[in-house]
Amino acid sequence: MRSLSIAAAAALLLAGPAGAFYVAGTFNGWNPAGNLMDDLGGGVWSLQLTLGPGERHEYKITTGDWSAAWPQSGNAWFVTGPDGAITLTYDTNTYADGWRNESRRLGVSTAPTTWTAVGEWQGWNNANPATAMAPYGGGIYVFQTTLAPGWHQYKAVVTGSWDAIGADARSVNADTIWFETTPGNDQVTFWVDTLTGTVKVDVVPEPGSAAALASALAGLAGVILRTRRV
Repeated sequence: MRSLSIAAAAALLLAGPAGAFYVAGTFNGWNPAGNLMDDLGGGVWSLQLTLGPGERHEYKITTGDWSAAWPQSGNAWFVTGPDGAITLTYDTNTYADGWRNESRRLGVSTAPTTWTAVGEWQGWNNANPATAMAPYGGGIYVFQTTLAPGWHQYKAVVTGSWDAIGADARSVNADTIWFETTPGNDQVTFWVDTLTGTVKVDVVPEPGSAAALASALAGLAGVILRTRRV
């Protein structure tokens, strides 16, 4: 039987599950069929691991070989909890909830708790205390500032590292989100959901930053109640 080309195999992976998914990573010698994920139904796949406490690992989702893997831009990453346990999820659904990335989300059951918003507007400083993100709850962190008019970039990083969440999901040095501010519309709120591996940017008029943030947080309260499949 003729085998699939790399492009065809990649198309199958990115379109959604036609078969089993696996996790390959530093914890299993990058074996592309090392850990089979459980099919939770509804396009969501899951893997439970128990490793050492607080261990950092990199990984990719595969179809059992290296003909296709996600994320494409680099390795995904995770840090285990104090008990060494973590649950990884691969959600092949597509969402229109305003958070990026919109599909093939890489979820975790636990995540680091210190995050920094980075971009050209703050010098790409991954440990800048002035752009530290504040916890909101449910694994979500937020930072707000006012920026000069123009095009800007953003991703969220674990403070002091380039383990990031950006436009291409949870990956090392993830791709940035581009957004624009204009005169009178320059109040920016940066968000990261560290458990679903998603980010978003809200740009609203200035002044009224406190009211704008309060409004954005109120709107997010309902989002946090969405079902997490981690």
